[in-house]
Amino acid sequence: MSATNATDTTDTRPTGKSNTDVGTASGDAADQARPGVPEDRRLPVADARQSWRHAAGLLRARRWALGATTALLLAGSAAALLIPPALGWIVDAVIDGATLGRLAVYAGVVVAAGIVSALLLRTGGRMLVSTLQGALAELREEVFSAAVRLDQDAVEDAGSSDVVSRVTGDVEAITGAVSEVLPRFVQAGFTIVLTLVGLTLLDPWLALAALAAVPVQVFSTVRFLRRSRLLYRRLRREESDRGQAIIETVRGADTVIAHRAQQHHLEQIAERSLTAVETAREATRARNRFNAGLNTAEFLGLAAILAVGYWQATTAGLSVGAVTAAALFFHRLFGPIGALLSSIDDLQRAAAGLGRLVGVLQAHPALVPRRQIGDASVSIRSLSYRYAPDTPDALTHIDLDIPEGTTTVLVGISGSGKSTLAQLVAGVFAPTTGEVLIGGVPATEAGRDGRRAVLLVTQDTHLFTGTLADNLRLADPDASDTALRGALDAVAAGWVHDLPDGLDTVLEHDLDDARIQQLALARVLLADPPVVVLDEATAHGGADGTLDAAVAAAVQGRTAIIVAHRFAQAATANRIVVLQRGRILEQGTHTELLARPGSVYARLRAAADQTEHVHTGSTDSLPGRHDRGAR
Repeated sequence: MSATNATDTTDTRPTGKSNTDVGTASGDAADQARPGVPEDRRLPVADARQSWRHAAGLLRARRWALGATTALLLAGSAAALLIPPALGWIVDAVIDGATLGRLAVYAGVVVAAGIVSALLLRTGGRMLVSTLQGALAELREEVFSAAVRLDQDAVEDAGSSDVVSRVTGDVEAITGAVSEVLPRFVQAGFTIVLTLVGLTLLDPWLALAALAAVPVQVFSTVRFLRRSRLLYRRLRREESDRGQAIIETVRGADTVIAHRAQQHHLEQIAERSLTAVETAREATRARNRFNAGLNTAEFLGLAAILAVGYWQATTAGLSVGAVTAAALFFHRLFGPIGALLSSIDDLQRAAAGLGRLVGVLQAHPALVPRRQIGDASVSIRSLSYRYAPDTPDALTHIDLDIPEGTTTVLVGISGSGKSTLAQLVAGVFAPTTGEVLIGGVPATEAGRDGRRAVLLVTQDTHLFTGTLADNLRLADPDASDTALRGALDAVAAGWVHDLPDGLDTVLEHDLDDARIQQLALARVLLADPPVVVLDEATAHGGADGTLDAAVAAAVQGRTAIIVAHRFAQAATANRIVVLQRGRILEQGTHTELLARPGSVYARLRAAADQTEHVHTGSTDSLPGRHDRGAR
């Protein structure tokens, strides 16, 4: 396991939105009442100033490359300025009856200016893309690093799709802007400025005539900016809501089918999709109105230049070639102005995405280990916990001391609070009231030698993309091949010896759950935490006891808290804690609890003997997880 993450498997929260029984009646009612995640529970979105400040910081480190790029683009735009005057010279030369040699010189200027401009602009554009892609790559790394460190409560409240849409859709929007739109935008900006300078030098009256297009352009642009900024931000949010509905339905497909709620969830997805589509249509209508305004401005500007040019030619002696050059100068602005202003559409999308990405960096991360623990004892004092202010306590007034190096097993029916207590000990959540101390340090801050002091392994198996060695070195990037093999042997993962490429074998996703869980337990040995929490880590182990042996190896010499899946685990523990409705009902050794009159543990054991299974978290035994209560 990496030093910054105490959880070996993903999505361990017992009853959050991401793994709720979404087909239950109360779940349906909640969805109908709340078509999207409330704004105050979403991850933050940075405002424009914060976004551009962060972007400026990324670009500042690349200022020399940006300077060279700017010089190339300016030179390329300046070279292109020679083309309209040269064409005007050709017109005047033809009118004056000039020789072919003179015309050839002017034509050569046009060709040379075009070639030089194209080469400079192409080189500058490629340099700009390369520089901006480097900055974007750094931003992606920052966002992903922040995303995997987000507080789990914040991710659950916002919905997993909020995070996913930011690191996928928003990144794609910015990537498109960086690769295509922004270079075109910058080139267009330089071309417009230099062309206006050339037009002014040619004839100030013609430059003033060109300004006839400005009021219409400004009006269209301001109106579009005001509208599109809100539309694109709303569109990204609605697309995130649609994605969340799809993710919840797919994750809970079995439950949805069991409750025959397919139609409801299809309607819910359709409703959110239509909402996003309508916003996209509204954005398209705004963009079409904007483009119509640009076309009107181009017509007005060109008409004004031709009219003033005719007046200057007939009254002030301005040559036909000069008027032609002026018209070409302005016509040459059509493309850049259109590119500049139409790029605003894509840049608005990218700006909305940038705000959402920078918002991830602003979100409160989970507390990272920063305080060295004294020992590996666990002390729980007056602990209460609820998942949200408006929900009942999942745990109430828990007091428990777990000595260093001992194994404590948590037992109870579904909904009793076992997994919630386990995750509080692991520091996944912070207590609502009371405290959980690891060696005298709050569990959310407890560390040893720069790593988390507690490592959590759950029943939710996950195989990471890559080789067997890659999967194991998540726990210790510096582990040798010998250490990896030793950890695998300790958890009885003999099957790895049959892999074609050994540790370098790329693992397939059809690897069975028991073997994936063996890898998780091997990571425990490699990470070597002083405290380990196993939340039904042998639930997929079958009846051969292989995972039980692996668990025994993983907890040896450590303080261990185990949410029991089999009573065999409880029988060998130093202490058994029986939970009911979020409270400790009884505790003691296996022998003590069996001998105690009226023992709840004894009744659970008797029921387990009849079914050969302790129902502590399997789907068919859950009394009701939709209330976000204890598990």
